Amino acid sequence: MKRQEHTDYQAIWNSFVYTGDKESIGLIYFGHYDLLYNFGLKYTSDIHIVEDAIQNIFGYFLKSGTRLSPVKNLRGYLLQSFRHQLLLDLKKRNKIYHLNSIKGESVDYHEPEVNEVFENDWNIRIQQKLDKCMEHLTEKQKEILYLRFHGKLSYAEIAVILGIAVDSCQKLVYRTLKSLRVDLEKLDGIGNRLILFLIQR
Repeated sequence: MKRQEHTDYQAIWNSFVYTGDKESIGLIYFGHYDLLYNFGLKYTSDIHIVEDAIQNIFGYFLKSGTRLSPVKNLRGYLLQSFRHQLLLDLKKRNKIYHLNSIKGESVDYHEPEVNEVFENDWNIRIQQKLDKCMEHLTEKQKEILYLRFHGKLSYAEIAVILGIAVDSCQKLVYRTLKSLRVDLEKLDGIGNRLILFLIQR
């Protein structure tokens, strides 16, 4: 179910909300399933709850059909809807969610120079320091770092998901990185160097 990079899902969604065409919502479902599934696993390891939440939101879309509205940011809207449904399902089943998988290694490094840096023992130690500092962050701070650096979402998309203004989203990312940098500097004097890896993406 790999996402088709050049598919205009925004136009497909608009077609769906105007016509209620089930084929259109099917294309959106298969085009975003992996994104939603992987996102859901950051909140719970229970794959059945994640799968059910995906089914639930698309079931809602199908039932609502033309009563839905066009959206400016489809991916952000889908992630927001799924996140809301997933947290609701977790609450109903008395499961407490936490982003315990979002540690330093969850930040998706792709730059060659970064990969080279993390190959030796010295940098493994730095990675351990980063993981330790990540534990001091709040759930919201961990989530916003995951969305920004692992999910590679724009500030606008993250703002939609979290239900906050774009400028508030930018400030939260900045303050979180600043807090992380300060903690890293206290531990090993590596804050500026490591945070640079995060923001140069």
